[in-house]
Amino acid sequence: MISKRVTDAPVFFITIFFSVCLLFFEYIGVLSLITVGFYFTFVNLVPGTVNFLLIRFLLGPVTVVFILLTYLYSALYFTYLGAYLANAAGLLITVPDTGLYNLYAWPFVYIYLFISLITLLFCFAYNRNELATFQFYLTVIFITGGILFYADSLILFFFSYEAFLLPSFLVLYNFAKTRKAVEAAFLMFFWTQLGAIFLIFNFQYIFFLSGVSTFNELTYVVYSPLEAQFLFWTVLVGFGVKFPIWPFYDWLPKAHVEASTNFSIFLSGVLVKFAFFGFIRYFLALGLDLLSWFVYPILLIGFIDASSKIYYQLDLKKLIAYSTVIEMHWLLFAVLNGSSFFWLAGFAMMISHALVSANFFLLIDSVTRRFKTRLISEVSGIFYVTPNLYFLILVMLIIFLGFPGSLLFVAEFLFFSALLEFSFGFFLLIFFVAYFAVPVCFFRSWFLLLFGLPATYLHAKKTSITDLATFELILISTIVVLLFWFGFSFQFFI
Repeated sequence: MISKRVTDAPVFFITIFFSVCLLFFEYIGVLSLITVGFYFTFVNLVPGTVNFLLIRFLLGPVTVVFILLTYLYSALYFTYLGAYLANAAGLLITVPDTGLYNLYAWPFVYIYLFISLITLLFCFAYNRNELATFQFYLTVIFITGGILFYADSLILFFFSYEAFLLPSFLVLYNFAKTRKAVEAAFLMFFWTQLGAIFLIFNFQYIFFLSGVSTFNELTYVVYSPLEAQFLFWTVLVGFGVKFPIWPFYDWLPKAHVEASTNFSIFLSGVLVKFAFFGFIRYFLALGLDLLSWFVYPILLIGFIDASSKIYYQLDLKKLIAYSTVIEMHWLLFAVLNGSSFFWLAGFAMMISHALVSANFFLLIDSVTRRFKTRLISEVSGIFYVTPNLYFLILVMLIIFLGFPGSLLFVAEFLFFSALLEFSFGFFLLIFFVAYFAVPVCFFRSWFLLLFGLPATYLHAKKTSITDLATFELILISTIVVLLFWFGFSFQFFI
């Protein structure tokens, strides 16, 4: 093994210049391709004709192929350029066979498969106007996600990671029904682009100073303390905007509120988790574990801040959005600590949260379709009107608290067992927040929805409000069964 020392930063401005150029060419070329493909896929140019079918179902996949070839070309170019620079310096470069060699990638694959199936079933049953669009969107995410798992090149890894953003933005923007929805789409776009700038600074800084362009080489690079600090914070901000963590998570609740149910399920269950996978893989390759203790105060502030904001929320979707923020702070703490117990707890928590949040979004959609609102100030007394819906909401609230036998219980047991060994004071603080502050704030809103006095209009319209349909009962109950089955067979994920 050859250890390469990263020198000082005289090329910092060169890094900025090439970063801006790369971002420019990426978004001019790739955005144009995606825009054309999505336009012909989404817009009914000639409805009911053969030409429309050809345009809708052929040009979309062709555009995906062009996008994929563009990414591959750019990544191979930078890979071979990095190999040339390293060979010119007398270093031997060996590019390993790429593949799904990361053991920690498998939980993300499970999450993608489960959540994709749930969203497609929901679209087919209740949101068919978005079904074709969402099928195309899932195809794009599947391709880019596969590249994200397979890529050994840093540039290919960056392109595949950023490729999640543009389709997600176009889906959210295309189905925006209000001005707030458009604002939420652009807020998501610009916040995540802020993270992309920090990431590309990080990649280009390493590339121009050491000639490293692959994960295999990155593990052999040695940094000075100042350089390690710079790389650590650029990585944390670059990926932390998309998790998201404090103070960058403001875009997530707004995106959830304005998005359709299927996109909210996919955003919370897959996109946020894929961003976390990107952080895990790159952070482990950099080997900056010793600096992780700097992040603990930030995680604690974010944990308390998101927990306090749950208390006064009226929108049910925002409750789940802030619970996602809390969960990502837990996950980041578990990974940065480095303990095997924390890692197991993190993966169990990640899978359980994906399923729990999906079920909550399905339940919220059931409430919205029946009562035409999801604000707890306008809906109350579900217990008296829709008993099946009430029962499943109550079951999910119990699971959210960590009911024994569920996967979330396994995750919390492992997490707090490891936290007790890490720091007793930190254990008491997190335990108090997690099992007193968060449940009080979270359950307050749901209990008002379930057990409050029925609103006046509910009495007038009681005959027109129906309980859960058979399909809803089967779909939601299946996820509940999965949570307990995964809890009893957790070794399936180890």
